[in-house]
Amino acid sequence: MYGMNMQNASPEGTNFFQEPAESSVLSLVSRIREQGNAFLAAALAERDIHDLLPAHGAVLHALFAENPMRMQDMAKRIGRKKNTVTGLINTLEARGYCRRERDSADGRGQRIFLTSKGESMRKAQEEISAQLLRQVWKGVDGEDRQACMRILAVLLRNLTDRDAGE
Repeated sequence: MYGMNMQNASPEGTNFFQEPAESSVLSLVSRIREQGNAFLAAALAERDIHDLLPAHGAVLHALFAENPMRMQDMAKRIGRKKNTVTGLINTLEARGYCRRERDSADGRGQRIFLTSKGESMRKAQEEISAQLLRQVWKGVDGEDRQACMRILAVLLRNLTDRDAGE
C-alpha cells in the first residue's frame, strides 16, 4: 500500500505522506475527510448547486434508498447523533429538499420525505459520488482497498467500543 506515488497528494504539491507514524492516524484521516469535502464542494459548485454542503449528501443518499425515513433511523443509517441529523434536516427542509411529518405509528417521532427538489438531486449525487470514489481509489488495487476498509472499520470499532475494555 505504501508503494503508491503520493508526491502530489496535497493541493500544495507537498509530500505529506511519508510512511506516517502510527501516532498520526487521526491527522491523516482528518486530512482525507477535509480533501473529500473540498472535492464534494467543488463538484457541487461545478453543477451550480450552492445551497448544499457535503454533510447533506449522507441525508439525501439515505432518503434516495428509503423514502420516507424515520428520524431515528436516519441517525443510525448515516452514523450521526440525532441532534446533528436534526440540524441537517432543518437546513434541508428550509431549502426545500425534504419535508417532515409526524410518524403516525409513533406520535413523538417524525418521518422525513424527499420533495421533488430533493429527488431532483439523485442523478447529481450519484455522479458526484462515483467521481469521488474514482478519485479516492485511483492507483489503489482491490486487495489494498479491502485491507484499508477492514483496518479503518477496526479503528472505528476500537474508538466506538472504548468502554468495552481491552
